[in-house]
Amino acid sequence: METYREFARFYAAGPYPEYSQRMTEFLPAVLERFSAAPKTILDLACGEGTFAVELARRGYRVTGVDLSREMLDLARKRAKEAGVEVRFIQQDMRELRLDERFDLVTCWYDSLNYLLRHEDLVRTIANVARVLIPGGLFIFDMNTIYCLAVHWQRHPAYVQQDTEELFEVHRPSYDYEGNIATLRITGFFREGDVWRRIDEVHRERGYALGEIRDALKQAGLEELACWGSLREMSPPKPDSGRVWFVARRIMDGDKQVPRSTELSFRALSPTEVQGGTGGDRMGTG
Repeated sequence: METYREFARFYAAGPYPEYSQRMTEFLPAVLERFSAAPKTILDLACGEGTFAVELARRGYRVTGVDLSREMLDLARKRAKEAGVEVRFIQQDMRELRLDERFDLVTCWYDSLNYLLRHEDLVRTIANVARVLIPGGLFIFDMNTIYCLAVHWQRHPAYVQQDTEELFEVHRPSYDYEGNIATLRITGFFREGDVWRRIDEVHRERGYALGEIRDALKQAGLEELACWGSLREMSPPKPDSGRVWFVARRIMDGDKQVPRSTELSFRALSPTEVQGGTGGDRMGTG
């Protein structure tokens, strides 16, 4: 079943774009920390365009790529209403083909977790490296195994939205062997006097930090930071729900510096899943 099709209207109307807005607020501090002053930005899996449009408003030259035509329609509408120019392109990030090279690539809100095969994660990160200028930055976040196996599974079902126009229910489950979380979304939206139903299934894979780092290394990207709290810019903990990475495309002559320590998240067994702090899907640590 295709995701972010009928669900796009629920996404745009719900709390989800707030996360992208928060990333626009945190980005300047991250760039300052690494003495980066990008002019061209690629927002990968840009969704309904909140992040891309806000950066265009600030004077950056922004390109947004997403697989969902419906989300891109919303993004173009948002850019038009804001009076800014953003180039939006419909592409699969696993098959990214762009002629332009960028100073910065971003990929927010656990979009990379939607890549259910490790080889697809490796391929996508390699695609990012190819469209970065030497020395360019790749900043992204991912849900951890702990988040998907614990935090997402706290309730067998819950109401995500309940308004006069929309009603949205989530039903999560988890595959402990494959580290894949499934979120079954049922929604109802009003059309005149009629309520129409939509159903979508969203799946995310949890990756150990070592797997993510291996993909970065294979792509020729040097890890500059890995945080479990973006606000504090502090290392991840075993119960961190989300991690943020900052990586740099290695310039000619550079060598990656081996890491002396490495924290990884292992898969959890069903008996270990009894709550915990987890990661707030809307939070920033």
